[in-house]
Amino acid sequence: MIARREFLSVVGGLTACHVLPSFAQDGYPNRPVRLVVGFPAGGTTDMIGRLTAKELSARLGQSFVVDNRPGATSNIATASVGRAVPDGYTLLLATASNATNVTAYKHLSFDIQKDFVPIAGIAIVPNVLVVSSSSRFKTFSDYLNYARKNPGKLTFASGSSGSSMHLAGELFKTMANVDMLHVPYAGSAPAITDILGGQVDSIFDNLPSALPHITGGRLRALAVTSPARVPTLPDIPTVAELGFPGFEAYTWQGLMAPKGTPDTVVQKLSSTVSEFLTDPSVVAQITRFGGGTNKLSTEDFRKFVKAEIDKWGPIIKKAGAVVE
Repeated sequence: MIARREFLSVVGGLTACHVLPSFAQDGYPNRPVRLVVGFPAGGTTDMIGRLTAKELSARLGQSFVVDNRPGATSNIATASVGRAVPDGYTLLLATASNATNVTAYKHLSFDIQKDFVPIAGIAIVPNVLVVSSSSRFKTFSDYLNYARKNPGKLTFASGSSGSSMHLAGELFKTMANVDMLHVPYAGSAPAITDILGGQVDSIFDNLPSALPHITGGRLRALAVTSPARVPTLPDIPTVAELGFPGFEAYTWQGLMAPKGTPDTVVQKLSSTVSEFLTDPSVVAQITRFGGGTNKLSTEDFRKFVKAEIDKWGPIIKKAGAVVE
């Protein structure tokens, strides 16, 4: 419902732009801007993308329109933005996948660190370890003990190989020194269906997509992957506090543009993102999604992305989650 309202709001702004005279203003932006999202409508990244588009539209006086281009764990969308004219009118909603894909894909047509300009960090969203409400695993300890006593039998699903869901599971396997079987799906929705049906044991799902099932009583949350407990699930402990200090896994979103985009455009967008991330109503919406703000300047976002690449690279290689 949140995603649909955000969508209608953005569409309404675009319609108004078409019926009113064009803005007579100097500088950027003086026409609609396309924000490319590499995942389907309705998911976590799409929700953040539509919120971002709405806030940029309101503050910069032009329509920022979400263009969903799912496929290949966001590589299709990223490649299309990389080929765009670097004028600020085609932007990428970058995600954690852009960092993990550096290692997960051997043959990318772009280099996320060299071919794109980081603009700003926006949000960070933890994962949550969930099982069916009818599962034998009532607690995290039940889950861990079974994994240790039954190597290779405990299954964990993901929305795709190399996704944050997959890598959260691989990180858990490494830190807990357990053998679990990864079962990849084409998105978390079919994975959740099979978990509810008993075909798969668990998933480290993105919190926003799992939250309705948790609050509805269909899924049982065992632990969250953030360094601290999340406001939407205050009674659910973190993996770190359950015996694995330093365990962190999440997805994140930020703005990027093709290399060569003018510095004036980059700085204008960066300062506008920083502005709306201090707005209590925006913070409240991101919190309702199950996430938190990740307000980063251009340079800090650059460093953040590099750190994510360095963190997940060895885990991806160890898991063998590399696409030829």
